[in-house]
Amino acid sequence: MTGTPAPAIGDPAFIDLALQLADASGPVILDYFRTNPAVERKDDASPVTRADRESETVLRQTLAAEVPSHGIFGEEYGSERLDAEYVWVLDPIDGTRSFINGIPLFGTLIALTRNGAPVLGVIDHPALGERWLGVAGAPTVHWGRGDDGAPVQVRACDGLDQALLCTTSPEMFSSDQVGRYRQVQAAVRYPRFGTDCYAYSMLASGQTDLIVEAGMQPYDYLALAAVVAGAGGVITDWHGAPLTLDSPGTVVAAGDARVHAAALEILSAG
Repeated sequence: MTGTPAPAIGDPAFIDLALQLADASGPVILDYFRTNPAVERKDDASPVTRADRESETVLRQTLAAEVPSHGIFGEEYGSERLDAEYVWVLDPIDGTRSFINGIPLFGTLIALTRNGAPVLGVIDHPALGERWLGVAGAPTVHWGRGDDGAPVQVRACDGLDQALLCTTSPEMFSSDQVGRYRQVQAAVRYPRFGTDCYAYSMLASGQTDLIVEAGMQPYDYLALAAVVAGAGGVITDWHGAPLTLDSPGTVVAAGDARVHAAALEILSAG
């Protein structure tokens, strides 16, 4: 993906910077992929590797050099200047469990928020050579598999009973959430687990229909929100509110507004 040109949408400087960040982080991550890197457990019991930390370090160094007045919210090294108008939200490896198992569905998530709301998002899958870019007010675009910044679009779905559902893990739901999730799972055509952020890429490209998740942090969902919205999808928390830096960490995303509404009716109950 190195050298990928920015499409002529949005603020070119910010788009160029977002793509520069993805270009810089990918090689760092791939240097460790399928090398059995040492894995540590963080305080929340989630895994972390040198690839996560070194990648975020590169991202932060680039931002410090290019936009020193902007804020940063990263998974590995915390936050700074969150009161800034523009805040970059970084997840160097979304799907570390996939990464340490040699599964290429992990991705780097890069979002830019303005006053707390996402205005730009990148989902970069370095092991797959695919990338999605969403910018507020413009179509989401995709690189890889023969595409060169081609627009993507979600697909229609006739109803919840016809929907394909993706969820990273059933373990991500709390005891008061899991029952509502299971109702959605029982209502769809087919569920699928273990997808990490690649599910949102597939939703934006019209390959799947519904994603339901919880227990997420801003660095987990803000880039996804920009990509899904730019492809014509609907993505909110479980109460139907737009995703921001202050959202509660529940996510429901759908390509068809009717499917989103049907899932939301179940998830928002109680």
